[in-house]
Amino acid sequence: MNEDHIPEYCHYFKTLLVEELVLESDYRNLHYGQCSIVGRLRVAEHFRLENVRVRNLPEDCSLPEGALSLLLLGLTYDKATEQRVSNGCYCILRGEVVLCNVLRPNSPTLTTRGIHEQLASLGHDSLARQRHLSDLNLTHKPAIDVWFAQKIDSTDELLSHRLQIRRLINGDK
Repeated sequence: MNEDHIPEYCHYFKTLLVEELVLESDYRNLHYGQCSIVGRLRVAEHFRLENVRVRNLPEDCSLPEGALSLLLLGLTYDKATEQRVSNGCYCILRGEVVLCNVLRPNSPTLTTRGIHEQLASLGHDSLARQRHLSDLNLTHKPAIDVWFAQKIDSTDELLSHRLQIRRLINGDK
């Protein structure tokens, strides 16, 4: 991706997998904007969304269920109760992809666009840019600012259909 290319905000709920956000090591390539994501809700110290094993993929192309999890912001016990989601349930979340500072949780979140703007402010100093990206990987982790949560059934079927639709849209065989 061009370092000077500022991504445009995605104004529709793009279907994403937990794995696509958690495993992205270059935050410049992280989705910028709204998303829709399926997973299993886990409530411990924080609300998290765990990955769900995609059963129609070969086992060597799919992680075990619960192997990865994504921090959820904006989801409170009251909001979860109101939207009828609880610990261990499978759900679909809609919200916005952000980067959360895990060392200072109350600090403002960051977006992919924000990263591009920070890098642009460093000019053409490639060493400073690389150092900044490395520092971000140590302090920030992808998260979802949750706007809506809905309990779902037939998780396997829903994920399979969503991936098939993505494959058709992208023109893959």
